[in-house]
Amino acid sequence: METLIKADIFFFVTTIFVVVLIVFFIIIGLYLVKAMKNFASISDTLKKGVDNADEEIRDIVEQVKDSPVFSFIFGKSRKKKK
Repeated sequence: METLIKADIFFFVTTIFVVVLIVFFIIIGLYLVKAMKNFASISDTLKKGVDNADEEIRDIVEQVKDSPVFSFIFGKSRKKKK
């Protein structure tokens, strides 16, 4: 009879531990989902910034190539014949 009571206590404690462990993993999972959404938002913002900077740099390069000072120093660009 004493063995049966010890087994019941063991299963009760194990059940409580498993429930606490599952709740802990659910909380961790929720924080991970929130962090991934935040990471995705930051990544999108950085991508938009890089795309915008790329366009600005291309515009600046085009303006420099079209400037008279650049043409004077480096000469006019020649088109290659195929």
